[in-house]
Amino acid sequence: MKLRLRGNSLRLRLNQNEVADLASGRTLAETLTFPDGSKFGYTLRLCESSKDASAQLLRSGILVTLPSEKAIDWAGRDELGLYYEIPAGDATLKIAVEKDLECVDAPLDERDPFAYPREKAC
Repeated sequence: MKLRLRGNSLRLRLNQNEVADLASGRTLAETLTFPDGSKFGYTLRLCESSKDASAQLLRSGILVTLPSEKAIDWAGRDELGLYYEIPAGDATLKIAVEKDLECVDAPLDERDPFAYPREKAC
């Protein structure tokens, strides 16, 4: 799972295995460890009782929650992503959870073999 932050937006990109894991109810998490031992993580999980996405800044990272029904339905379709806009004080937080397409320009050792193929437009 990849995380991209830009402006007041948060984007998570998931490969095929991660989308399948999420649809089966598994929580996805990544952690970045710094030289001083501190950690920053980001987590994506489903919530059965929610009808909308949510995001929280926790002490050690970010937690994004998606409505189960929408995420499971999305996992089985060709749609590229799920997109949400959440009021955040005087701003709006944009959240995107997308299927990660293969990178054709990256060196071979940096390519994700489980990324979605580009020839199959999602």
